Parts: sequence; structure tokens; C-alpha cells
Amino acid sequence: MGDALAVVLLNLKQFKESDFRRNHPGGSLGERLKINVAEVMLTGKAIPQVEATSSLQEAISELNAKNLGAVLIMQERRIAGILTDGDLRRLISQRGGLAGLSLSQVSTPAPKSITTDLLAADALSIMQRHEITFLPVTDQDGNLAGALHLQDLLGKGEFRFLV
Repeated sequence: MGDALAVVLLNLKQFKESDFRRNHPGGSLGERLKINVAEVMLTGKAIPQVEATSSLQEAISELNAKNLGAVLIMQERRIAGILTDGDLRRLISQRGGLAGLSLSQVSTPAPKSITTDLLAADALSIMQRHEITFLPVTDQDGNLAGALHLQDLLGKGEFRFLV
């Protein structure tokens, strides 16, 4: 919830990556945004993911286990979709529950993703523009390479913002 609020505030204030650098020119946040996403992305077992053939319950279990607000739906090494906390909340609100639904019925196909060659600042800009806190990262061939969470970009507990 805190991540979502941060993204909304960034949008409302039209706060850009250049503002981070101006406010923290030599600071660790400004420096962190200059690095490549490959240096801060989650990899391997840290990435919340299930196979496309998995059940909705298995996906929810992975979502809970990794606690990043999203789980990637994989078909071999390719991203087939994504299931987010928000998707589940909207479904429960609209339908009153998830009974009888399959993973393919509730996941979003072809989620936004980036490639490993982008800067962290560019990833932050994409997340801000699309109001998302989780972003899959692919290699040049379109295979899953990693995932970014907003907190990883901002340094998980390294920074304190005073409002």
C-alpha cells in the first residue's frame, strides 16, 4: 500500500528522475538511479513466478510467499502474464470471490516489461508512468532475466523521505 501511495504522489507532484538527482545530486539515491537495472533486479528464486499450468491457489501461495505484490505467469522462460494483489482485490470486489476461476482467467497477459540494458532511472520512470510497483526484466531474446520492485530501486529501507 505504501508503494502505491508513493507512486501516486510521484505522479501528482510530477516528480521525475531528474528531481531525484537535483535533490540528491551526490547522494546514494541519485547514484543508485544511474546504474543499470541488471545490478538491482531480483533474480533466480527471488522472482515470484509460477508456470502457466499452475492453479490459481498455487499462484496466490507464491504471491504470499514472495510478498512483492505480483507473481509472473511463465511459459517456459517467457512471461505469459502477471497476477497482482490489485488484480485479486478488484476480482473479489466485483465477483465476491474467486471460486471457479482459473489462473488464466484472472491474470493479465503480456505485462509491461523492460530489458536488462535500461538504467534504473528509466525503470523508475516507466513504473511511475504506468503506476506500477513491480516490473519484469527480460534479456534481449525476451526471456525472463529478473524483476524489479519499486523498493529495490529506492534502496529498501536505505532512504527516509520527510514530507
